[in-house]
Amino acid sequence: MARSSRTTAYVVAACAWALAAQTAHAQVQAPVTPTGGATVSTPATLMASSPAKVARLACARSCGTAGAVRPGSLLRLRGKTLSRADEVVFLGAEGAEDDVAVATSVRRKTSVDVRVPLGAAPGPVAVVDRDGAQSAPSTGGVAVEPPAPAPGPSVQVAVRAPRAYYDAAQPAAASYVVHAPAPVAAGVDVVRVTDGAVVAHWDVPDVAPETVQRVDWDGTAGGVPQADGTYAFRISVAGLAPATAPFEFFNDRFPILGRVKFGTGVAGFGGGRNHQGEDTFAACGTPLVAAHGGKVKYAGYHSAAGNYLVIDNQDADTDYTYMHLRSAALVKTGERVRTGQPIGFVGATGRATGCHLHFEIWTGPGWYTGGHPIDPLPTLKTWLSRG
Repeated sequence: MARSSRTTAYVVAACAWALAAQTAHAQVQAPVTPTGGATVSTPATLMASSPAKVARLACARSCGTAGAVRPGSLLRLRGKTLSRADEVVFLGAEGAEDDVAVATSVRRKTSVDVRVPLGAAPGPVAVVDRDGAQSAPSTGGVAVEPPAPAPGPSVQVAVRAPRAYYDAAQPAAASYVVHAPAPVAAGVDVVRVTDGAVVAHWDVPDVAPETVQRVDWDGTAGGVPQADGTYAFRISVAGLAPATAPFEFFNDRFPILGRVKFGTGVAGFGGGRNHQGEDTFAACGTPLVAAHGGKVKYAGYHSAAGNYLVIDNQDADTDYTYMHLRSAALVKTGERVRTGQPIGFVGATGRATGCHLHFEIWTGPGWYTGGHPIDPLPTLKTWLSRG
């Protein structure tokens, strides 16, 4: 079947209503180069999609010298629209390789408190709100000192982000430090919290003391992607109590980085003339990311679907379809994309009323290749509930 006829087969009449929302602002930042796991392309990252603004930074407690922070310091961010800040991202140098995110400890309308995580690099910070939208970087940066030496032999560990996603450009990762008088051998495990099962293990000889180390996990055990849930990095050194740091791991993430409203009636699955997806309304220009990494089957334009793309999901028997993008997708047919990679912006191109994402889930073997569409709303609601 030709591509145009495929698209015509699943697009329905214009949606009946739209969500009234404020204008979202977004821009494309320079590409980033991830490390750990498989070699990947260098996707652009979206910034300034949240209305939050960070204007000033100051160490409030357990500070280093001359107002610098160190792991464990209480950092206070001041600015605007911060009451919905969910995470603070220490951006470090240009690119995402040294980014470290941590959950906020106290939120106020014009300020946020956060404990500086192990592995945080000096530089600007940004906040991520409950809708997954990220603010512009702060106008100033923070100075970060190494962690203070411990009074006795011990191990510290912290995850580099409280949530991790399968096949993302930045995998699940942890930073750790061994406080000891000489180099030691360490064992690193990823543990499934629900049953204590070890799903990954590394032996690390000659770990230098008082030096921040990093370990990445690609989300698999024996090459098989692991189930959604809570996991933990565990660092073990002979004679010392092991240190653990939990994180949430998911195979998919919500694709819209901003406030949304789910469609009903003709905008829901099965509505109108066999509507094969769910229309999720958001402000025009809200960034879109790949809900799951994989290969782009199609990316193009159709008079009804507008700007659209279909992704054949990596290591999953599903395809995801994204329609009505504001402009051409940021990825092309045949391109390999990662979970959470920017793919475009919410729009109303094609046959659409109001800015929204028409999203479809197709069972294997895939989109118009023997699979069939299923109602994506329960899945979307699950993804959204995670934050």
